[in-house]
Amino acid sequence: MKIVKVKGGLGNQMFQYAFHRLLQEKYHCEDVRLDLNYYGDAGVDDIRLSRLGRMHTRFQAATDEELRRVCLFRHEGNPLSRMYRLKVGLDAKLNRKYFFENNRAYRDVTALLDYQYYDGYWQSWRYLEPVAHKLRQEFVCDDLSEQTLGYMNRFSGMNSVFVGVRRGDYFDNEKLANHYGRTDVEYYKKAVAYMRERLEHPAFVFFSNDMPWVREHLSCDVLGLEPDSVIYREKQDITDDFEELFVMRSCRNAIVTNSTFNFWGAWLMENRDKIIVAPRDWFKDDRPIDIIPDGWVRI
Repeated sequence: MKIVKVKGGLGNQMFQYAFHRLLQEKYHCEDVRLDLNYYGDAGVDDIRLSRLGRMHTRFQAATDEELRRVCLFRHEGNPLSRMYRLKVGLDAKLNRKYFFENNRAYRDVTALLDYQYYDGYWQSWRYLEPVAHKLRQEFVCDDLSEQTLGYMNRFSGMNSVFVGVRRGDYFDNEKLANHYGRTDVEYYKKAVAYMRERLEHPAFVFFSNDMPWVREHLSCDVLGLEPDSVIYREKQDITDDFEELFVMRSCRNAIVTNSTFNFWGAWLMENRDKIIVAPRDWFKDDRPIDIIPDGWVRI
């Protein structure tokens, strides 16, 4: 048996699910489970609760008994607490069955097959390619709202470009900002100009957790756009954060920020001729990561 830990928000969960499918499909591991215990504590914000079950995903959750057979410690309680992190650290150090991904560089999975527990983010496009067809079939949802379906139909019918602008945690927390960096106004100006040179009558659809900032700092005047070529996703347009992924996916092109949520919206697009623009450096501090696929444009 092998167990893949699921943690973080939806974008992270989807990478971890994809790694679990990779173990099953490419490496023929017959009994692979997901550890969903990260979401069992009331201290975790609702927005981070696992959303994998709303899609056509295929997985079994590891039971407490199965986790006891593999892990030295019970990983329970608030994941942000010192005690939780201590138990994870001890498992990673003392448990020969436990693999802890200490950075996000791509790894040769064949070298990891002797482990039974996989604690990581697995954020490389290379893990996705062998199971891409299955992931595109499974990362779909049947119970989307009429509002969401309406916007999906609208954006798929135009030369749409989704523009992801992430604020909040990256900007308010200096430690996070020093690691992840910040996609600034100049990045968006260059990315929009790149799209306008290559697309006929593009419509730029802005997705952000801080739309007032977007309206002020990425206005039509700043970006050199006509007002009728810009669409802002306001609160009243949004059913929930989960469904926004599918609205992003319905667009035909993308300008992404360094967000796994943006990544999946762009990666799952069905337009074969899509143009995806991404930040040249995903992490500001140069920690290794192999997330940006070949063919995406780095600016």
